[in-house]
Amino acid sequence: MTGLRERQKAGRRRSILAAAENLFRRDGFDATPVDAIAEQAEVAAGTVYNHFESKGDLLLALVARDGEEVRAAGRDIIADPPKDPVAAVRRLLEHYVDHSLVHLSKSMWRNAMATALTQADSPFGQGYAQLDRKLADQVGELLQVMQGRGQIAAGIDCRAAGDLLFASCNSLFMGFVAREEHTLAELKRGMARQVKIAFSGLLAPRA
Repeated sequence: MTGLRERQKAGRRRSILAAAENLFRRDGFDATPVDAIAEQAEVAAGTVYNHFESKGDLLLALVARDGEEVRAAGRDIIADPPKDPVAAVRRLLEHYVDHSLVHLSKSMWRNAMATALTQADSPFGQGYAQLDRKLADQVGELLQVMQGRGQIAAGIDCRAAGDLLFASCNSLFMGFVAREEHTLAELKRGMARQVKIAFSGLLAPRA
């Protein structure tokens, strides 16, 4: 019985998240009441609050789900990265942005970013920052793999370099979601330029 209840609980959570994702995309985050999410998920409004403290928590859960999927595929890239270190980092960062609009629209990202910035000490702000931290760490892990190959200079702090590369990507991503007309192709061109510049100081000297 305990296993059945847990499966039912997980199923309701998935239904609520699916309804929230659909309505946030269609109507916008601010214009979507929790009652509408409950109605589409075919649960009571109280059930939504049993799983999520607020509408903001629902948005963070969608961001977190996106992050989990991105990191899972990122681990595959780290396990077998391209031989060229610049291409390897570009593949990982481009994977992040390619996946960015799978579950969240640009409008949803704007709401998430605005909340994370204006409520940095809230559970939402702290949760969002933790998700970014995990992605930056993953970039650092990729650099460590290439450092082990002798492709990154031995004296480079890979964690700090990963922070730098991710921050550069994240800054461009913020500009991307700020403008509906900004395309993924434009974003990737900007990322390619910045990765190339960063790597001018990271690569080990050739023998």
